[in-house]
Amino acid sequence: MAAHDDEGHVVVLIMIRVISILILLAAISVWSQSGPESFGVPSKEITIEVDSSQTANKDKSLGLALLGSAVLPGTGEAYLRENKSARNFVLVEVGFWASLFVAWQVRESYLQSGRNYASEFSGVDASGKSAAYLENLASYRSYEEYEHRQDSYELTQVISGVRNGQYDVSAQGNTWDFGSSSSPENTARWREFQSVMRYYRGANVAMSFAVGALALNRVVAIAHTLRVYRRTSGKGIGLHFDPLISPDFSGMRLALAF
Repeated sequence: MAAHDDEGHVVVLIMIRVISILILLAAISVWSQSGPESFGVPSKEITIEVDSSQTANKDKSLGLALLGSAVLPGTGEAYLRENKSARNFVLVEVGFWASLFVAWQVRESYLQSGRNYASEFSGVDASGKSAAYLENLASYRSYEEYEHRQDSYELTQVISGVRNGQYDVSAQGNTWDFGSSSSPENTARWREFQSVMRYYRGANVAMSFAVGALALNRVVAIAHTLRVYRRTSGKGIGLHFDPLISPDFSGMRLALAF
């Protein structure tokens, strides 16, 4: 109970201080704008200033701004004359595209390395073979079953219920064999090929992340463009208070957008 009482006491003190500050700011504002009959001081001039930034984009098209952000993040902001934000979005977009390009190059490099390695050590001409085909080589040491080996593609197909040789990968021109597991050298070569294909899959994942980042950048750019447009087009109603405190002047600024 004592701990809860202490916490409640602290919360109350914080609330009191916040309220006191708000009251003080309000008092300063009233004092700075009050007439001579209230405080016995000369009347001060009240200046009303129109913030043109609130309607800077009133003639701009929201649809065109959103379309620009969807096609290339930053163009919507540039259209609304938010140049700093536009530059940031464009730089991020360029970075994501560069990441996608690098990931694609790495993926293609490992895919070609896998083809070359398979052609050299598995007994099949893997040039031009698809990534799905090479993944089968990474999963199974050989295509055909030899002496009831448990690491063959054919045995797996038979166990899964496929009959009459109607396998997903036909035998014609597609049989491979990395050699018996009794040879450490054969096993080392197969493991090396599996490693190459793992790097290929990793590059694929990196590409997926880059594509997702590009999509996310567009979503964020669209949301930011909408926010900027609402803030600078004068559409809708908005109310904002800003305290103004300086050695020569104290007050509060009320910004009303409608």
